[in-house]
Amino acid sequence: MADGGSSTMILLVTSLLISGLASVVLLESWGDVAEATGKNNRGKVADAETDVSFSGDRGNVLLDTSGSNQEITLYFQNTGIRSLDKSSFTIFVDGVSSTVVGAATLYPASGVWATDHVLEVTVSDASFAYSDNDLATVTIVVQSTVVDGVKGTDSESAEVRLSV
Repeated sequence: MADGGSSTMILLVTSLLISGLASVVLLESWGDVAEATGKNNRGKVADAETDVSFSGDRGNVLLDTSGSNQEITLYFQNTGIRSLDKSSFTIFVDGVSSTVVGAATLYPASGVWATDHVLEVTVSDASFAYSDNDLATVTIVVQSTVVDGVKGTDSESAEVRLSV
C-alpha cells in the first residue's frame, strides 16, 4: 500500500506540473491573440480616420499639352482626422499609374498635409493623349502618417473634365 500511495502522489504532482505548463502556454497564446486583435483594431481605426477628397473644379482640370508629354494638374484635400503622408500616394489616370512632375505643393505651406489642407499635384505619362473637354477617371490612393504603429489608407476616384 505504501508503494501505491507514493506512485499516486508522483502521478498527481506530474499531472499538476503538466497542467501548469499547459496553462502557461495557453495564456501566452491568448496574449498573442489579444495583441494581434488590438493591432487589427488600431488599423481599422486608422483607416476610418484617413480620408482624402478631390478639391477644386472637377469640370475644369488643367491639361497642359505644350510639352512632349501631357501634364494634368490635380488638387486633393485631406478630409480625415489623421495627417496624410505627402510623399506616399499614387495617382491613376484612366487606370494608368502616373508620374508626379516636379514637387507637390501644399496649401497652406505648413509642411504637413493636415486636415483641410490641399495638395496640388501635376502628373504625366507618355501614354496620355487627351484633348480639350475629354473626360478622365482619376484615382488617388493615400496613406496616413504612422500613429501608434499603424497607418491608415484611403482612396478616392472621380471623373474629371480636362481643359486646355
